Amino acid sequence: MVQPISIPVLGDKSQNVVAERLGTGSGTRDLVLVVAHLDSINISGGPEANAPGADDNATGSAGLLEIARVLKDHTAERDLRFVLFGGEEEGLFGSQQYIDNLPAADRTRIRAVINMDMIGTLNAPTPSVLLEGAAVSQSLIDELAKAAATYAALDGQTSLHPFNSDHVSFIEEGLSAVLTIEGTDGANDNVHTVNDTLDNIDYDLALEILRMNVATTVKALVPVEI
Repeated sequence: MVQPISIPVLGDKSQNVVAERLGTGSGTRDLVLVVAHLDSINISGGPEANAPGADDNATGSAGLLEIARVLKDHTAERDLRFVLFGGEEEGLFGSQQYIDNLPAADRTRIRAVINMDMIGTLNAPTPSVLLEGAAVSQSLIDELAKAAATYAALDGQTSLHPFNSDHVSFIEEGLSAVLTIEGTDGANDNVHTVNDTLDNIDYDLALEILRMNVATTVKALVPVEI
């Protein structure tokens, strides 16, 4: 499903793309979201400049599609929804509109939101991932950290100061959302420039972060029996 974004993005049209796989549970089912943003921007070059966006955020968008492919035949009780947001770089337009228009019944079903933004640049000698959320996200951060240690070769970094990506739109509504992003991302000088190209992508790092996210998504889709 395509959802046009009502606010023009740099004077042009943008959209969210939503796909869902229903769970097998009866009655009202809880919901797990995997999200990423589609757009890219060249801040230093201006709105008309080339913005290849290989890491920010083709890696996250491609990662979402890969998770959808891997889990296409996986069945679980909870619903699984994938959302690719437009207008992230200009002000989280796509994710803010999405959450603003989300029916109250859907909001109460959300149990986890895993956001992928920049998962493909190795910024230090040791592959690492930053898990960024808030107090409301702590249990999801813990699950992602556990998956990183169990299923991936990643050093974990954490932050409870959500900033400037689509997980913020969910956290501000009191929902458990976590950004999964390459570790030490502030050292990546190629993003938002013409240099954010495929030759700077570390595919092994992206794969490790995807392993962590797949494992956490699968676990989140299964209710915990008490």
